Amino acid sequence: MAEPVQIRLPALGKGPVTGVGLLIVLVSLAFKASVLSKAYFVEDDFLFVAGASESGFTWDYLTRVHKGHLMPGALALVWVLTTIAPYSWALVSAVTIALQAAASIVFLVLLRRLFGDRFGVLAVLAVYVFAPLTVPAMSWWSAALNAVPLQLALVAALAAHIRYVRTGKGRWHGLAWAAVGMAFSTKGVFIPFVVLGFTSAYLGRGLWPRAILAELRRPVWWAHGLLLAGYAVLYLLRRGTAGDDALTGPKAEVVPGLVRRLLGETFPTGAVGGPLRWGGVTSTGGLADPATATVIVSWTMIVALALLTCLYRRRAWRAWAILAAYVVVADTVPTVIARATQWDLIGAETRYVADAALIFALCLAFAALPVGGGADGRADSGADGRADSRADSGGDGGYDARRRPVPGWLTPAVGVLTAGFLAASLVSINAFGDTLTGDRIRPYLQAARESLATAAPDADIYARPVPAHIVLPWNGARRLTSHVLTPLAAPHLRQRMRFPAPSARPYVFDDAGKLVPVGQVTPFFDGVKGDKCYPAGTSFPVESHGDPSMVVALAYFSPRPVRVVVDLGGTQRAATLPATSELGALYYVPHDGPGRGLRITAAGDQGQGFCLKAVAFGEPGPAPPAL
Repeated sequence: MAEPVQIRLPALGKGPVTGVGLLIVLVSLAFKASVLSKAYFVEDDFLFVAGASESGFTWDYLTRVHKGHLMPGALALVWVLTTIAPYSWALVSAVTIALQAAASIVFLVLLRRLFGDRFGVLAVLAVYVFAPLTVPAMSWWSAALNAVPLQLALVAALAAHIRYVRTGKGRWHGLAWAAVGMAFSTKGVFIPFVVLGFTSAYLGRGLWPRAILAELRRPVWWAHGLLLAGYAVLYLLRRGTAGDDALTGPKAEVVPGLVRRLLGETFPTGAVGGPLRWGGVTSTGGLADPATATVIVSWTMIVALALLTCLYRRRAWRAWAILAAYVVVADTVPTVIARATQWDLIGAETRYVADAALIFALCLAFAALPVGGGADGRADSGADGRADSRADSGGDGGYDARRRPVPGWLTPAVGVLTAGFLAASLVSINAFGDTLTGDRIRPYLQAARESLATAAPDADIYARPVPAHIVLPWNGARRLTSHVLTPLAAPHLRQRMRFPAPSARPYVFDDAGKLVPVGQVTPFFDGVKGDKCYPAGTSFPVESHGDPSMVVALAYFSPRPVRVVVDLGGTQRAATLPATSELGALYYVPHDGPGRGLRITAAGDQGQGFCLKAVAFGEPGPAPPAL
């Protein structure tokens, strides 16, 4: 009977390396939690939560393409957390830290399984869990939804496949983890290639191409191929759901600068503890801004590590080849295709190479440490689970194939380099935390939450854009309060916010997040002086593009209730205005119809005595501050 497919984490095991490794992971998580405490929801986070609030847990929702990403797993997680507690940064942070903890612990398991209990395992673990490259991606939830589960899936898939190669058990576990990676990030499609590369390079025998062909004879790789093909078909079928977020392709003048920053500065400095300095602060934090000296030192260290490991290990070059291929193919090429559209500063965003920190640590381990039986004491075996007892021969089958004896000074040198990496990393992580502006956004959302909690059940709440530092203007209607803030409202208020009704006293959110009465409508305003009224059928020179936040404000007098029709470019909205003895009473009619020419007409006999004094058309807002 075929073994059922399960997604499970590898066993950790016991021993001093495990204890110290867990302590290293715990300390790294404490630093990352400190950074998360300074961050908050921003930009796409609001779009994700609002989208989840407006959607059911449907196939259509889960398979929407967002800015080039097909990520049903990430959208499912957003939907669940939004259902539990919308805009709860504590909940989001806890889940993010938990996923990062799982990735770090599984990485420790993998290292012990491959290299046993040795000092070098702890050094490599520190290189990953303290990598500054991973921190900015964690602090922005939209990036963390992709980056953190991807890292967990990648390392778990590799650990599962190595177990299968050695014992014959868990044949499909690696495949299941690859599927998880694809569900959370489009970069998940590279997981099978990473697993194939490392397995053939260090657990296979003979020349590398021959080892790759031998590895591909395992039936599980046919399943990986089908998984990749299915993901590609689904992506092609659903890419039309991206709407305004559809990829437009790179601009030739942007590509060189982006590649230079990403490959020449951001990745190398971040891999060895930098960039130390952050600049060009955005709503999601600082951009990598390493000094020239930092870039030179970083490249010197990476080149020195590559040369030194290749000097003492026969197969070390394979690890560095895998690293180079991954950073170029999996990180740089997709970033160029999807993001090289406006400016090359995109190359200074470390989130595009966050997963490369894990690959760098893995490659460093494979290049520097001997692959052996591992902490479980098993030697490598074939797919049928029979252990291969051949010892290291230094030739085709040598897992610890040395070119020459390792000098005694290398161990203390590794300790010094690890200490230097940790010091630089902590400086970089703390400096990045100082660029976060969560305290600027948190009060707005808290004020909105409190206002909606105390709002009257029949309150009319009109839409207006949230401040630009929360959601940027290029997001169009998705930055309206009727979209962004409805997850915080009770169900009956959500409907009133999304489908506003004509009202004599509507409310809007001000720039501090508080509900206040509408005090002005801009930009169009027209009115008559004295006791005059607009003649019936007057047309006003208004042009509308169908913005859902637009309203028509009417200043009028009428001795009895009157039904009026507001016609804008042929699209009509009706409203019943209450009787008023006040000259110039205000009434508001939401109108999202596109077109030119605004006309207000009163119905039949009800219009007798109706006097239209002034008309405004535009975006509702709070009263302007007093001079």
